[in-house]
Amino acid sequence: MKFIYDPYDIWSTEVLGRLKVSVTQGNFFSKLVLPFVGILELVIPISFRRLLNVKKHYFPHIESMCLPKDGGNKEILSFLKGSAIKVGSGVGWGLPFRWFSKNGVYSSNTPYVTNTPYVMEALIKESWPENDQALVNDLFQSTWGFLDSLKILHITDKELALSYAPIDEPLLVINANSYAALAYALHVKYGCDDVKEAAFERVTKLVNWVVNQQQDDGSWYYYADKDQGNFIDCFHSCFIIKNLLKVKALIPDVADHVDPVVKSGWSFLQNDFYDKKSGLCRRFVQRDIKDPFRWDLYDQAEYLGLLVDFGLYDEASRFAKHVEDIFKKGDNWYCKIDLFGRRWGKNFMRWGIVPFQYHKVRLTHALNEEATPCVA
Repeated sequence: MKFIYDPYDIWSTEVLGRLKVSVTQGNFFSKLVLPFVGILELVIPISFRRLLNVKKHYFPHIESMCLPKDGGNKEILSFLKGSAIKVGSGVGWGLPFRWFSKNGVYSSNTPYVTNTPYVMEALIKESWPENDQALVNDLFQSTWGFLDSLKILHITDKELALSYAPIDEPLLVINANSYAALAYALHVKYGCDDVKEAAFERVTKLVNWVVNQQQDDGSWYYYADKDQGNFIDCFHSCFIIKNLLKVKALIPDVADHVDPVVKSGWSFLQNDFYDKKSGLCRRFVQRDIKDPFRWDLYDQAEYLGLLVDFGLYDEASRFAKHVEDIFKKGDNWYCKIDLFGRRWGKNFMRWGIVPFQYHKVRLTHALNEEATPCVA
């Protein structure tokens, strides 16, 4: 465990956070100022953070991804307990800084449905120390209260869509609801007996809603609308497919419903995001805000994960080596490549680096080789 910088941490500061929000609201002055911030961020990211007095942080879901395959230790468990955010009758996990977005301003004390399932998956690993099992189980079961605190933004007899976090939100996020489906599916498999029936019903409705948001070409937008400002990007699309596969593994009954959309979504990713010339995945097929980055490691990480999920190990091995050659220099990883071909985001571990390492370890295990867990 160590403290790390993050691509989004500068936007947790009051001035830059408000600037970001005002840009999304169409403020003309903010649009003029933003490029100057972008230049500083591009050219001197570390010095810029020091100038802004931005602190480094731990990330609970990243630490969870870095756990060995067979379990965790007291240090990690103590961190997960200490970083758990109480909400309603339960707990969840989020980011250690404020997040400014179109959906509102989220405090650093906000748990997210996109982060919490990673911790939940870590808590169900089998080899936690025996005398810690009660605490591990209590933490996992407490996530039910967090899920109950999410706002219902859409509900019918057959569909359900929830908020990203337990606050009022104007926009529905599709990939977030695939994470909600996964979280409830984990409770179907590992939850208390008195919640399993309700969890199964919610999984079914959440999956129905996510499936019905898929476009005819196999894609998913980020938001559940087609308004200006929406986009279709690679790694969020991968999240949806990954989570649907995990739900199917936990609840095989949904296979008939999930398999066709997973097949269609995977085909879209291969045909529209994967660029054969570069050997990398494009960031967007439809975008809103432009920035100076051409390639993002997060896209490559989640695409690698799906190659492993689909058992395409030879292709995954070639892809992983190619990505590593581009995004790693010496012992240092970089999370983005800019328009000039420069590596950016040195050891900003949350943003794609740890996810890539995580899926590479999965690939190595799948090839029956020994591997050590990634270290954030």
